[in-house]
Amino acid sequence: MGITLKKIEKWESKKKTKKLLSALNIDDKDVRIGAIRALSNFDTLEVINALANLLRDPNPDIRLVAVESLGKIGSPKATEFIRFMLEKETDRYVINAAKYALSSIKERSKQEETA
Repeated sequence: MGITLKKIEKWESKKKTKKLLSALNIDDKDVRIGAIRALSNFDTLEVINALANLLRDPNPDIRLVAVESLGKIGSPKATEFIRFMLEKETDRYVINAAKYALSSIKERSKQEETA
């Protein structure tokens, strides 16, 4: 039996980022999306780079979830990747998700400064 969404959830709860990263390369779009969302909880350079690579995926659904996940991470490196992707992205839904991610990061940054 292959990788399932249930396995993705289990790996996320056990913080098995290597296994989650390996799930990014399978054919099942729903499992890939689950892995991308799970990885949004891990602010590591390896995870950010893997999510950034997905910003060039041919499937706009994958790009959209990747940009949302990078926005959730919100680090300066994640922000840099989102801005760079915006220059070349053509799908309006992905563009809107990227703009929303950037505004959310900016808002969180403001809140942290005043806290």
